[in-house]
Amino acid sequence: MAHSVPSDSRYQLLLVDDCVAERDLYELVLEQEFRVLTAGRGDAGVAIAAKEHPDVVVLDVMMPGLDGWETCTRLKSDPRTASIPVIMLTATDDPNLVPRAQAVGAAAVLTKPCTAGHLRATIETAIHERRGKAVWGNRH
Repeated sequence: MAHSVPSDSRYQLLLVDDCVAERDLYELVLEQEFRVLTAGRGDAGVAIAAKEHPDVVVLDVMMPGLDGWETCTRLKSDPRTASIPVIMLTATDDPNLVPRAQAVGAAAVLTKPCTAGHLRATIETAIHERRGKAVWGNRH
């Protein structure tokens, strides 16, 4: 007999951030609209994405071990995860941020602090444009 699982039509989001407080905060503000999976390290994020096939990945840039750039590169080079849109989320003020994010295949880049509404809108746009052009709008 199959176990009963409630129907959940929300999109699945993988949130990868080494900062527990930020990960918990973003999970809290996103869990109403999305089924949120979390990872505290880039390598764990890559493994979860390959297994769970989320609809979108929100990825911190500055992490120990695999940073966000290398994590995104690995996600985009794996056929199992290459089509998943990745949204880079960072506190860095690097003037090359957008070109660098585009170079590793990210759908968008947002700077912290990012409002919940702007993050939600960027996630929804990335999911809906999954097979279309990248999302490169307002960074704040």
